[in-house]
Amino acid sequence: PALKSNWLPIHVPLCFMGDALFAMAFGSGIMYLIQERQLKRKRPGAFYYRLPSLDVLDSMNYRALTIGFPLLTLGIITGSVWAQYAWGSYWSWDPKEIWS
Repeated sequence: PALKSNWLPIHVPLCFMGDALFAMAFGSGIMYLIQERQLKRKRPGAFYYRLPSLDVLDSMNYRALTIGFPLLTLGIITGSVWAQYAWGSYWSWDPKEIWS
């Protein structure tokens, strides 16, 4: 009965998109650090010519975080409302809940 709730199509995409945008921010952050390190050493490596500029990577990171954080926050809120509706409590300290 819990999976037949109307909260499912709201909660899952919000959490998925938030996590996907956090993964994008992580990737652009790693690329930023690689690019910055190569620029400081003044020895461009193999990745230097393939990566976007620092400004583009910084902008990607900023956008991904500013959109991803509210989406994941709304996903967590809808999940707790859904849990209250389905099981009678917002949080039950279930290991599956904690790890997800």
